[in-house]
Amino acid sequence: MQEFIHNKVKVIEEFFDEFNRAQKLYADRSFDFENRFTAFLSKLSDYFKDRGENARESEVFRIINMLHTVKRGFNPSKMEKINTGKRELWWGFSYNGIESIDALLQEIYKKETVKLEEGEEILSNLMLNLYQQGFLTDEKLKELDSIPEIEVFWSSLLSQNGSITVISKKLLTNLIAEDIYLLLEKIILKITA
Repeated sequence: MQEFIHNKVKVIEEFFDEFNRAQKLYADRSFDFENRFTAFLSKLSDYFKDRGENARESEVFRIINMLHTVKRGFNPSKMEKINTGKRELWWGFSYNGIESIDALLQEIYKKETVKLEEGEEILSNLMLNLYQQGFLTDEKLKELDSIPEIEVFWSSLLSQNGSITVISKKLLTNLIAEDIYLLLEKIILKITA
């Protein structure tokens, strides 16, 4: 089942905000870092579990378990007992975890924003083409000032033009209808501004 890409991007941006606050605590070597980062990792693993993304959930658990292993007094890379410098080793492995989480979030964010950018490019070209052909006028664009209006407009386009139906099917391979309506709203605002 496809998902609402605009919402997924928003959720990932919220995770980035929380992650950046935890990273700031790490940079400041704050005692709050451990609790904040642990809570963040737990929330992130729950997010992936709810979405059925087992590989990403597993990666988050790997980081959680690596940090727990250091707290228990073992070096996770060598599985040797740590006698001294446990706290410094924990900070080092925390940094390793931060890097892994950053790469994971960056990968997801880029993948989803590329889908939106590609959809926006296709729809921008379509709307400009319709405008050049005189099918869309300034007055018609001004009427398209809400998502329900845009939805009706898009549905009428699909019923009138077979080539637009092909474009819609291409868009629907990565997006859902609500994503298309939001992208159209953004494009219309740019054209009418």
